Amino acid sequence: MSDTAERSDQVATRRLVSAGALMAGGTMISRVLGFVRVALLAFVLGNGTSQADVYAVATMVPTGLYILFAGGALNTVLVPQLVRAAKKDPDGGEAYTNRIMTAFLLIVAAVTALVTVAAPLVARIYSDDSWRAPDMVEQYQALLLLTYLCLPEIFFYGAFYLLGQVLNARDRFGPMMWAPIANNVVQIAVLGVYLGIWGTQDRLAFSSPQLWLLGGGHLLGIVLQAGVMVWALRRIGYRYRPRFDLRGTGLGHTFHLAKWTLGFVLVNQIVLAVITRLATSATSGGMGAGATAYNNAYLIFVLPHSLITVSLATAMLPSASRLAADGDLGGVARETRRTVKLTTTVLLPAAAAFIALGHPISRLLFGHGSGAEDADFVAWTLIAFAIGLVPFTVQYICLRAFYALEDTRATFVQQCLIAGLNVALALLLVVPLHRDEWVAPALALSYSLAYLIGVAVTYQRLMKRLPELTPMPVLRHLARVGLAVLPGAVAAWYITDRLDGSLLKQVLGLAVAGVVAVGLFLGLAKLLRITEVTSMVSMVLRRRRTPEAEGERPADVGADTPENEAVQSAEQTTVRAAETARATVHAQVSDAADPAQAEEPPDPLLDNLADQADLAEEDVEDTAEEVHPIRARAGQQLGRRYRLEEVLIRRASTQTWRAIDEVLSRPVLIHLLPPNGDNDDLMGIARKAAVATDSRFLRVLDAAFPTDEDHLQSADPEHPDDPGGAVELGPYIVCEYAAGQSLQVLLASGPLSALEAAWLVREVADALSGMHVQGLFHQRISPDTVIITATGNVKIVGFLLEAELQPSHHKIAADEEPETVDVMDLGRLLYCTLVSRWPGGHAYGMASAPIDAEGHILTPRQVRAGVSPALDRICDQILSDSPRHKEVPLRTASEVVQELSRVLGTADAAHDLERRLRYPVPVVHVDEDEPPIAQSPSSAFAELDTAAMLRADTGAATGPLTDPDAPTGAYLPITPQTPDDNEPTVARAVPQPPVAAPRRQENRRWLGWLIGLVLLVLIGSLIAVALRQAPSGPGATGTPSAPPPTPTQWQVVRAADFDPQGDDRTENPADVPKAYDNNPDTAWRTVNYRQADMGDKDGLGIVFDLGEVRPIARAELVLAGAPTGVELRIPADRPEQVSTAPTDNANQWRQVARAPGSPTQATLAPTQPVRSRFVLVYLTELPPDGSNFRGGIAEAKFFG
Repeated sequence: MSDTAERSDQVATRRLVSAGALMAGGTMISRVLGFVRVALLAFVLGNGTSQADVYAVATMVPTGLYILFAGGALNTVLVPQLVRAAKKDPDGGEAYTNRIMTAFLLIVAAVTALVTVAAPLVARIYSDDSWRAPDMVEQYQALLLLTYLCLPEIFFYGAFYLLGQVLNARDRFGPMMWAPIANNVVQIAVLGVYLGIWGTQDRLAFSSPQLWLLGGGHLLGIVLQAGVMVWALRRIGYRYRPRFDLRGTGLGHTFHLAKWTLGFVLVNQIVLAVITRLATSATSGGMGAGATAYNNAYLIFVLPHSLITVSLATAMLPSASRLAADGDLGGVARETRRTVKLTTTVLLPAAAAFIALGHPISRLLFGHGSGAEDADFVAWTLIAFAIGLVPFTVQYICLRAFYALEDTRATFVQQCLIAGLNVALALLLVVPLHRDEWVAPALALSYSLAYLIGVAVTYQRLMKRLPELTPMPVLRHLARVGLAVLPGAVAAWYITDRLDGSLLKQVLGLAVAGVVAVGLFLGLAKLLRITEVTSMVSMVLRRRRTPEAEGERPADVGADTPENEAVQSAEQTTVRAAETARATVHAQVSDAADPAQAEEPPDPLLDNLADQADLAEEDVEDTAEEVHPIRARAGQQLGRRYRLEEVLIRRASTQTWRAIDEVLSRPVLIHLLPPNGDNDDLMGIARKAAVATDSRFLRVLDAAFPTDEDHLQSADPEHPDDPGGAVELGPYIVCEYAAGQSLQVLLASGPLSALEAAWLVREVADALSGMHVQGLFHQRISPDTVIITATGNVKIVGFLLEAELQPSHHKIAADEEPETVDVMDLGRLLYCTLVSRWPGGHAYGMASAPIDAEGHILTPRQVRAGVSPALDRICDQILSDSPRHKEVPLRTASEVVQELSRVLGTADAAHDLERRLRYPVPVVHVDEDEPPIAQSPSSAFAELDTAAMLRADTGAATGPLTDPDAPTGAYLPITPQTPDDNEPTVARAVPQPPVAAPRRQENRRWLGWLIGLVLLVLIGSLIAVALRQAPSGPGATGTPSAPPPTPTQWQVVRAADFDPQGDDRTENPADVPKAYDNNPDTAWRTVNYRQADMGDKDGLGIVFDLGEVRPIARAELVLAGAPTGVELRIPADRPEQVSTAPTDNANQWRQVARAPGSPTQATLAPTQPVRSRFVLVYLTELPPDGSNFRGGIAEAKFFG
């Protein structure tokens, strides 16, 4: 691979990493809150109880649809379609988006109403038949009511994802990841209220107040989550207006694609129903690894996928869609492979961590309160899921590549294959060997195996569409990452195995294991040269670097950071952007669908950039190497340190080169001066400029004269030994090399937002003010000398030097003070960032700022609607000799800083500018030669003008703001709006569809009635169902419920000692009857042990036979000595069918209650009723007895 291609891949890699950073941040916070919510739910209800599964199943249907929408259902098809509409439609895809929203919201509303009405059928489909047995009637009624309460969430989930896709298509990825935070906050509050009122679960079915609190709170959280997306859309200026003119608008193609994703939803719903039915079978007879254990393990399993894969794939999809639309299949393949390698770099270590640390993670998160007894269910399920983490994430990315290619049929076929494998393997692993504690792990294993097989088939099919997507680079990458992660995983397992026990030990063990494992992985990754790890680490380190830190280390800025490899220098960027602009004009004309449209003149803004490129080329031709006074060549070395790489600018007597500092291994910028010129003044200025050490200046690093060795280097590389080929070189000036983009190129896409403009100019003014105190001035501040770095920070080019090397674009009076020149330049800079116009004439690729009848430059608010009044005032205070409203003129840089700081406060726009660089906004192509025309006073209230101003987004880049119908040379007449306001009303002259006001109002009212009607129907059906269920539901009546019947004490028929690890497998068998003789003064005792944990033994005890299967509500024990660790166990496999007590080992018994460190009297109650004939009282820790340890059971009684 060439160096250029490799650098391009590195740039794209960093772009993908950064694009996912904001989303990953929101997802991380949301997931942390999600873990808090689920951990609290496990604390209250447990992991393997019937009550926990009631809650899990009722919330699973809408949540399942939500995951399916996110994972590739209807709205995944929308991203490529919305991107294409935004690219091709004259209105930027707004009308198309409104039609999409209208169509799909109607579909989601209809589906929601239909499913809610059919709630009893839904509950029956998603629960095992054993839940409808007579002894489960109360639990099933609770499941039904909670399902009714949760099903309306489907509409709000659908709205959330549809709105999110509109934002994603506009490269606004953050809100979709941050909105779930509101939902999680509500859920945590609801569970907190539940815990405060009712405490941990009491083994009884939910009462009606409990159901209404849980169900209503869950619904409220989803509503707020969707509301956040509405707010985010308003922030970017999007206003949804229903459109019902669906014929002939291209929606047929979208729905044709969507038919396959509808099939995708159907197939996955069938799989979800089968898996849920199998899972609920584990908890219908008591405790087991059912739906809750499955969901909790899946929550941990999907965390790295959500943080990394979803974020990077979401950022990949619009890019891949654009490449596919342009026919660049090789680009789609590279984008897909790059995303796969980036995600698996993190996902493979995560899978290893889940396998090594599954048990300590599960116990830490879910092993408290009611979940203390069944956290291992989650652990084994997580380990089984981890096997399929990498196949799952690769499959997810491959499906996104198919979506970018608009091949939704292939995704449907592939998902059908995986779904069929999942169901078949689940039935094969669960049904023949049904054991309650292994149901969820078996289901997770079937899930992993299905994706392991399915991703191989999917990748092969994708290779047929993308021949460059060969598997070997990915397999080699996985092998290297696997080698890097294996030692860390083994070390982590060993550490946590040794640091197990108390909560503090668990936390300490996981922390130490994490540090050791990550350290080993990073070290081995560096050794194995896994570049994806280096890219991610560099990204994290750069994001942690603060502006203050940069200021403390000015020498590091722009010189040796990784960004320098990714972005062109300021000078290079300007020329190459102009060449790109000219190419863009040609491409847009040739790609126009309408022949008439293809003949339209190109955008003047792009013409200006193209003209600059032509001018640069003419300059190079006029000063070709054979006549230029400087005859340097690439590869030539200066001062035994700087190696010339590429000429960036060739002027009449000077040249600017990009070079490499071979001592510090960093790129630098070198200005070569003529060998026979008078360079003493310029060299002196360069040395004086070196005092500008503020990190916002690109510093002068050196100013030197060439050595004799430099002169002897031949200008002809073909004859290096030819002394006649030696040339004389002049002095040179070495400067820092900035990684970034010039403001001139950035403004080619339109003006900045108010925040960005004010912050950028304040940064420049603040840097200049420090130099002005020392009597030093720039005098060439312009869009060409201001650079925005890859991290959104500001760099100023050519302090002192630029004034000597470049002529000014505007006339400077001989007697004009240098500080005044800088301050006026700051005003011009602020003006152009607000409106993309240059005050004083055509310059820097921008048209001239319009003037009024008296020749005065119009203020920014008179040119562009929506400009901040405060910034408009500051512009006027800087540029006008007599500011309006008798404002005080600003004549120093420090005064400009002070005024802008009052506007900004503590706001920082670096992140906004970073995103603008990474996701540039296309230029809006309208005529720019004529200035805008002010509207008449009456037009200020016209529907079209109002809509145009509502659509004006001050936070987004816009195109030129001129009216194409305005006559040449027209100016803006002053048309007062009010007696006190002399500013004209200006509407953006962007073509808008003529829509009458009454119809728009009618649509809004209709939308409100639609949503209100849907909610009314849903709420009415819920109330009706609640009233119908009230008489038979638990706790539904207003009168106090009858007290539970007095528990019955069960007679112990016989008992036997249990010591499977003993030498003779017995433990004082003759004394066993003393444990149930109703005499607490007699007891069965163990032999003496030297340790409380009995050394190599896991425990021992007594098996009690109740004669027949009995419900066990609690066991009351009198123990011989304290503290004693004791557990209550029943047979693990089908306890109601066991006729002979198992005696081979303790694993044949399932723990249903425990009391570590119990006093002499203990009551052990299962978290929910269990039924068994045999009960094992199992001692795990013995109390001290003199110098030894010895325990015993004096009395055991069982109640049910």
